[in-house]
Amino acid sequence: MTVTKKIKLINDSPTIKFFKKMSTSKVILVTGANKGIGYAIVRNLALKYSETSNSQPLTIILTARDQNRGQTSLNELENELKPKKILKNDGGIIDLKFMQLDLLDENSIKKTEETISRDCNGLDILINNAGMAFKGDSFDVNVVRTTFATNFYGTLNVSNHLFPLIRPNGRLINISSNSGRSSILSEKWKKEFGKEDLDIDGLIELMKKYENAVEKGTYQNEGWPRQAYGVSKVGLTVMTKIFARRADKEGKGVLVFSCNPGWVRTDMAGPSASKSPDQGAVTPIFLTLDDDAVPKAPNGSFWSDCQVREW
Repeated sequence: MTVTKKIKLINDSPTIKFFKKMSTSKVILVTGANKGIGYAIVRNLALKYSETSNSQPLTIILTARDQNRGQTSLNELENELKPKKILKNDGGIIDLKFMQLDLLDENSIKKTEETISRDCNGLDILINNAGMAFKGDSFDVNVVRTTFATNFYGTLNVSNHLFPLIRPNGRLINISSNSGRSSILSEKWKKEFGKEDLDIDGLIELMKKYENAVEKGTYQNEGWPRQAYGVSKVGLTVMTKIFARRADKEGKGVLVFSCNPGWVRTDMAGPSASKSPDQGAVTPIFLTLDDDAVPKAPNGSFWSDCQVREW
C-alpha cells in the first residue's frame, strides 16, 4: 500500500502533469513572426489546423527579435482569433506563445534551444521565415555581410541548434525566394553550389568566396551576380538540400523543404508587390500541414505555388 501511494503521488505531481501535457501537443516554431509573412503564417496555421479533424493540440511559437514587438503581435493575434473560439483559453486546441529569438545573438539562440528542449520536450516543425533585404540599389561588402548575417548564417545557426530537437516525421521549412534560384549564377558557380556531396563547410566556403570577391571588386570578373539578397537565398536553398541529406541519413523521417512565398507586400518588398501576406503564407502552410503530396516529394525540394519547382 505504501509503495502504491508513493507511485501515485509521483505520477500526479505538477511537473509530471506539465510534461505529459506538452508531450501530447504538436509544436511549431516560426522565426520572424511579428509581422509580414511570418505573422500571416502563424494566424493561418491556427485557422487551418483548427479546421482539420486532428484533435491533437497545437502550440505555435511566434518568435521575434524585439520583445515588445513580439508580445504586441501575439496580443493582436489573440484578439483576432478570439471570436473563432479556436484558442486554448476559449476552449479550442490552439495555444499561441511568444519567444524572443534574435538570429544574430548566439545566446538568444541557445536560450531558445534550451527552452524548447525543457518546456516542449522537442519540436515538430521549424519554419525559418526571418529575413532581411536592403532597399534601393545599395551594394558593397557591408551590404553582403549584413544580408548574409541574417538570411544565411543566422538561419544556419538556428537550424543547427533546433534541428536535433525535431521529432521523428517532423519538418524543417525554409522561406527562400525566386531571387535565389540557380539561374542567377554563372555556370561555374551553379555547378559548385549544385554538387551532391557539398556539405555545410563547403557551402560556407562558397558564400565567403562571394563576400571576398565583392570586397575586392572582382565579383563580376569571377562570374558572380550583383545580388546580395539573391545569393543569400541561394545559400539558404542549398542549405536546405544539405539538411535534407542529413535527415535522410538519420532515418527519422524528417522532411526538409525550401519555398518561394512570392512577391509579397511587406516592409521589405514594399506596397507594390503582387501578393498579400496571407497569399504569401499559402505555400509554407501547405508544406507544414499537407500529409498527402508533401511526404511523397523528394526531400530537399524547392517549392512555389504549392508545387515542386526546379531550383
